[in-house]
This record gives sequence, structure tokens and C-alpha cells, in this order.
Amino acid sequence: MEYQEFFKSVKGFLKQAEIHKRSGNNDFNPYLEMWSKSNEVKLHSALICGFLNPLGEHYQGDVFLETFLESVGLKAWFGDTNNARVYKEYKIIDISIDIFITNGNRHIIIENKIKAGDQPQQIERYIEKIAKGESKEQSVSYENIAVLYLAPYKRNPSKDSLGEWEIQGDYLVNGDNQVRFKAITYEKEILKWIENSQAKVGCITNLNAALLFYKDVVQIITKTKENTMSIEHFLTDNNMEENMKMVYEILKNRENIIETYHEKFVGKVIEGHKEQIESKDFEIVKTDKNKDKLGKWKHHDLSYPFIIKPKDCGEYYYAFCVEYYMQENRYSFYGVRIFHKDLTFNAGDPRLKDIQTFLGQGGNKPSWWLYRNKDTKWRYEFDILLTEFESKLQEFLKFADDIKALNEKLKSY
Repeated sequence: MEYQEFFKSVKGFLKQAEIHKRSGNNDFNPYLEMWSKSNEVKLHSALICGFLNPLGEHYQGDVFLETFLESVGLKAWFGDTNNARVYKEYKIIDISIDIFITNGNRHIIIENKIKAGDQPQQIERYIEKIAKGESKEQSVSYENIAVLYLAPYKRNPSKDSLGEWEIQGDYLVNGDNQVRFKAITYEKEILKWIENSQAKVGCITNLNAALLFYKDVVQIITKTKENTMSIEHFLTDNNMEENMKMVYEILKNRENIIETYHEKFVGKVIEGHKEQIESKDFEIVKTDKNKDKLGKWKHHDLSYPFIIKPKDCGEYYYAFCVEYYMQENRYSFYGVRIFHKDLTFNAGDPRLKDIQTFLGQGGNKPSWWLYRNKDTKWRYEFDILLTEFESKLQEFLKFADDIKALNEKLKSY
């Protein structure tokens, strides 16, 4: 089946599913075939972030983010959403925030609680880490921070979680400092956001269906809807032959679909940071998966379709890259790796140990991947950390001066 036909079929499949659901003939929900209805991270935080992120694969820009900010009453306060960024499991120093939204000036912390209890000083630590930043230059005024505490039904964070902060109306207050605060719910604000988003995407069938399926999940965890039918019933209940063909087609093309998704996702994120990358004196190199002029691979195992390298570098240099493993036909890792100027490399090259000794890294086991400390390579696995790709790229750019200093030293190797 050609891809154009394939995606037309997917669109028709989603439309058919929506019609059956509305008429009560079918209640299959694909999200619940993959995750538990109460999975905070992989289901709820991931889906919410996927829609809210202006760089998301929905290609609707900041529509979903604006609608969300309207639903929680923060649109006027937050301001510009054109350059906003949304992160899942946002890491700063030693904490991890469920969902973090920022436009560089305003910052929103979302703590997502479905079944999990509060941790000691959890909200307090989030506020203080964002306020203090990772350096004085990155500090944030308390008045530019908002905390949203999300649960199925309205509840406030515990006193233990708040630490020295207290709830006073629409604010959390600690002495002379205050940040905006609102306890929001899946039952009210999230359902309102989903319904308003559906109205805005209108006839875009796949997005409407995706929102409809998620609305079902939210109604289930807020006990306003019964649980859903299994995939087996869905496939055999209506148009069995068509639905089975679709499932087989998806499975047959699984690797190609994932590869295409990875390539488009990565390219979109990198392109979205092009101005920032170039301002750090780095450039984006697209290598067509490292093919030569005859269309043959320059290396039999690995290629690097996206490289962010210094504009001025020597024979060897460290760069942020995306790795494609050709033997398994998939994207495998991304991170900071050493390269040769003509993009040829050999992991067994005896010069590698000499280079690391030259750079003062002789105590580490030789590796093409840069060590962030003596034990940890700057390398991330695609399947596990795809959702953090943008934050890891930002992390690389944050340490751009250190990377450039390392590359300057390499020039004299």
C-alpha cells in the first residue's frame, strides 16, 4: 500500500471510530490499550505535553497552549506563546517537574497528581529551584512563577509539600515572596480545555479523534464514564476485514513509520532552535544519513543525519548529533560525540585514547561519546528519551562555551 493511501485509510479509520463511539456501538480507546488510565507520566503528562508543545507533531503551533492557558485563567498573565516551550519531566539540578511551560519570562510549574501522594517539600523545592535557576544569570523573579496543582478532583497540596509556603487565595506566599497558584482538575479545567480544543481543530479528523479518545480517558478517571471495550472487540465488532487490514498494515510498516516520525520530529526541533544555535557560533549540518555522492554509505554501521558543530573547528571536534543505526534501520542515540572533519570515524581508532589523554580525560574508558562526568557519557537513547530531546539540546547549548573551549584545545592536537 502506498503511503498516501495508507494515511487516507488511517484518517477514515479514525472517522469511523468516532462515528461508532458517538452512536454507542463501540467504545475502543487506543490509549488504554497501551497504558493504565492512571499512568501520570506516560499517558497523561505525555499527552498533555504533546498537545501543548507548539513544536509538537500536531502542526497547530500554539493553538492548544493558548486554549489551555485560557482554561486555567493564565493567558493574560503568561503573555506571548509564540516562542513558548513545554517540557515533560523537566530536570533542573536535582529535581524533576512533571510539566514545565516557559516563554523565557513567565514560568508555569504543573504538578500532576492522579494517585501518587505528595513528597516532602515538593512544591517548595520546585519554586525555589526555578527562582534561583542554575546560576545567578538564570534566576527568576517570584512574580514570574505560577504553580498549577492538577488532580482528578479539586484538592490542594499538603502543608508538608508546601514547606514554608502557604496558600492565600490565588497565591502561594512565603514572607514577602509570592507566586501565582491554582488547584486545577481533570474534571473541570482539563475537560474544558479538551472540548475547546476540539472546537478549534474542527474538521481535522485525526486531531479531533485524538482529543476525543483522551476526553474518554479523562471521563474514566473522573468517574463520569464507564471503562472501554478491548481492542479484540473493536476489531471484530464492525468492518472486521477493513480494520484487520489496517492493523496488519501498521505492523508491517512500523519501522518505516517510526523512522519517519523520528526524522521529522528531530528536524523540526533543531530547526526551531536554528537562531539560538547560530548565535552560539555553531552550525547545523544535514548529512543525508552520511551517504557519499554515489548514494553509498560512508560507514557500514552508523550515520549521523543531524550534526550541530562549531563553525570554526579543527581536524577533530565535539558536536551534538543524532545517530542512525543502519543495520537495524532505526535512530538509536543522540548526544555529544567526537567527529573527524570528513565525517569518517572508527570506534577502534587508536588515536581516540591519545585524544582523551591529551584533553585530560585519560582516566575514562576511551569512548567517542563525551563524558559529562567521570562516570556518565553524554549520550541518550532515542526510545527512552525521545520526549526529552529538546531539553537535552538546550542542555548542550547551555554548555556551549565549555564545548567550544574543548574544541579549541583539540585544534592543537
